[in-house]
Amino acid sequence: MAQPGGRRGPWPVWQNRDLVPIPGIQDESLSEDSSTEGSSSSSSSSRRRNQTAKKRVRKWRLKFAVTKRLKKELLPPRQHQLHGARRKRRNFLVVPKLLDAEEIRLIHDLWHHPSVEEIKDRKKTLQYRHIAYRMELPLRAHGQHLYAKLIDTMAWADAFLWQKLPRNEFAYPEVEYIVYEGKEGLPGSIEPHVDNHSAVTIVVLLSDPSEFKGGVNCFASPDSEDLPARVVSLDVGDAVLFRGEKLRHWITPVTEGRRVILQIELSRV
Repeated sequence: MAQPGGRRGPWPVWQNRDLVPIPGIQDESLSEDSSTEGSSSSSSSSRRRNQTAKKRVRKWRLKFAVTKRLKKELLPPRQHQLHGARRKRRNFLVVPKLLDAEEIRLIHDLWHHPSVEEIKDRKKTLQYRHIAYRMELPLRAHGQHLYAKLIDTMAWADAFLWQKLPRNEFAYPEVEYIVYEGKEGLPGSIEPHVDNHSAVTIVVLLSDPSEFKGGVNCFASPDSEDLPARVVSLDVGDAVLFRGEKLRHWITPVTEGRRVILQIELSRV
């Protein structure tokens, strides 16, 4: 699949790694992650040499204050379905029609923002066949109401079920636009896995189920990893929320068509 192409809106041009201010994002919403490209040495002499010989790489990361967000009145979605288990970490929630057609269209449009880049940081041991794009900055800057709605839903779910977001600290939203495509006999897929450091994960289906075959969400049994998985078929705009770092999850292979999701992980680190 081609990289995202031309712009569809009056967006300023900025990149994820720019050090200049990002439109619509206040300084308190960002943290700066600095590292030296091409070296992992930690000695002071090595750092001095690298500062002159190597390029400094700085990245912006979105952050939000968990305690400040939880002081708000977090209202539950209009409807939700709890898939319970004896151990809280195996609970998950389905929220039908969390996003409407206009909100889904905005996400598809923001995927074309020039800052959006393909992610190539998956673990080598993870078996998958999909393409993922990082897009938290354009969503936060140019879809603030939608961004707040998604984050508030995740904070509410955590307060309702798990209470695992780090109080008195920051969490780091990681937003991905993920495409699973089945073509030429090769299905889109991902094996059973957990999301490292994700206190809460939300997955929203952005494609109509008529556009693909397969791609059903699967979660480990509520009682034992050896028992049959729980299977959830989402409709367009539906969301599922779960403890990403604890609950094993995957999808059935996408054998035909194109399945697109928005995934947000609230990372602890």
